[in-house]
Amino acid sequence: MAQIEITIAEHFRPTEAALATIHQLSTAAVPPAERLAYWNDVCMGAYGATLTDTDADSFQGVLTTLSADQLQVSSVKSTPAVSRSSAKSTRDETAFSLQLVHRGRCRIRHAGVESIALPGDMIIADRSKRYELTFTEPIQGLVLSPPWSRFAGYADTFESTAGRRIDVASGPGAVLSSFIRSTWDQLVEREGEEWPDSAAATIWDLLEATLRGEHGREITAGRADRLRRNARDLVDSHLRDPGFQSSELAQALGVSTRYLQMVFAEVGTTPSRFLLARRLDAAVARLRRLDKSCSVTDVALECGFSDLSYFSRVFRSRFGVSARTYRMTFGARTTGWQ
Repeated sequence: MAQIEITIAEHFRPTEAALATIHQLSTAAVPPAERLAYWNDVCMGAYGATLTDTDADSFQGVLTTLSADQLQVSSVKSTPAVSRSSAKSTRDETAFSLQLVHRGRCRIRHAGVESIALPGDMIIADRSKRYELTFTEPIQGLVLSPPWSRFAGYADTFESTAGRRIDVASGPGAVLSSFIRSTWDQLVEREGEEWPDSAAATIWDLLEATLRGEHGREITAGRADRLRRNARDLVDSHLRDPGFQSSELAQALGVSTRYLQMVFAEVGTTPSRFLLARRLDAAVARLRRLDKSCSVTDVALECGFSDLSYFSRVFRSRFGVSARTYRMTFGARTTGWQ
């Protein structure tokens, strides 16, 4: 049978991350002659009436699904194949999905439209219509299911735009594509920090703006740069305060939390991830000092980490070693370990 890997993210702090679960299914351990049949069973369970056609012996596929709050993202990696889905008879919360080409290129035939999709391109898929995806090179696609409770009112828009590539050259569509791809790579592919609690809100806000065609409401580059610089200065001046989180940052900057999320989405991150990165950078700078004797606990508290186990975990995730080992390596003359 297939190798099934299940990873469950743990030790979440409500102010830093949303509870996320990652499941992975792979054909790697399946006998070559059985891989395609197994993969079709997997896709049938995940996406309904979907059939993949290719040479069974050479086929490989990996399905990774992240679920967090109101967000589900699936990554489909596959060797060259043709994938077809039949029409779905009813319209409900599973009728539409946002599909993004992360790596590779493919030809899409859907809703009477045929197009070539390249990395970063996105389309709306409508399961009430037939779908054919053809690719002659390995590909990775990301599939998101918009929450029906929020997007039911956009059903007609989804239907009218199905199969057509969303503009990712500029505007909110460009920010949405970049944000989804960079967030997936940093937090799942590279096993980085936990999934931030603001990621779902940022993605769905950007999708709404994209559907409405709100190019006129784009954030100007000059203002966005200034806000990010001011955010950096504010975070650095509040390092000792563990209660200073993204909502307090937005308030101090005089903007809404939603607007601040958009500003940081433009550079592929979120306010909470930015704040964590600044605190970890400050911790590293303190650990490297050779003329100051203080404990790792002191460093963590100085940088706003009241939960020492959380500090240890995110430090190791970011830098690959423990804070204690880092200081022993780069701050050899320091003392006062705890």
